Amino acid sequence: MTKRIGKEILVIGDPHATPKHNNDRFEWLGNFIVEKQPDIIVNIGDMASMDSLSSYDKGSIHAEGNRYDHDIEAVIDAQERMDKPIREYNKVMTKKKHLKKYNPKKVITLGNHEQRIIRASSQDPALHGKLSIDDLQYKEHGWDVYPFLNPYIVNDIAFSHYATSGIMARPISGDNAAANLVKKGFHSTVVGHSHLRGYFETTDTARGRLFGLVAGCYFDFDDSYTTENHRNWRGLVMLHEAQDGSCEPAWYSMSYIKQRYS
Repeated sequence: MTKRIGKEILVIGDPHATPKHNNDRFEWLGNFIVEKQPDIIVNIGDMASMDSLSSYDKGSIHAEGNRYDHDIEAVIDAQERMDKPIREYNKVMTKKKHLKKYNPKKVITLGNHEQRIIRASSQDPALHGKLSIDDLQYKEHGWDVYPFLNPYIVNDIAFSHYATSGIMARPISGDNAAANLVKKGFHSTVVGHSHLRGYFETTDTARGRLFGLVAGCYFDFDDSYTTENHRNWRGLVMLHEAQDGSCEPAWYSMSYIKQRYS
């Protein structure tokens, strides 16, 4: 067996599990993971949509029918569906001699939608201590949880829901967001948040190859978070040969994933 160069890292951009839409895409994701077997799986955040805690929808027609417990149930169901193909694969491996079970490192960098839970709990004394990130059961499903905007760094690549710059700590964005990640952060960085796709790379004389990557999103419905759904890129990103702040990215569209892994 040929030894891998660097790490194989799967990036899941903004999945937005919600009771308003089915979770079939997480079953496809689990099948994809079993076939590709990345070393590390990074969920870039907003796994939980948490529409019931949206300050934007409060008092509007969009808030009608939203329930906290339903949001939580949708996220737990999504994780169960993603994990099921991996569990089934490992059951087969245990029945065969000399075959190793697949046990990837799983990391989630919390997004602003998960942060709604913390904000709601801190702003309303009646909810303090009753709402928690732990309700999402991320740790129970094997995720190493990184707080909102606390980056996970591996092989000199930083992963965060989004990166910030300036005194006001605004999200690094713009039409050339991937390039801005490198130019403002001076570090190879992977983000989500915008639901767009972007990639930029350059060579620094001191640090070598640097890149910025915006990972798109992993849901197959039009969302209410933006008026520009036509700009969303939907799918998964695999970082091959990830090491020393460098990688070879491969993009898998939602339509491809659905056709091959459903």
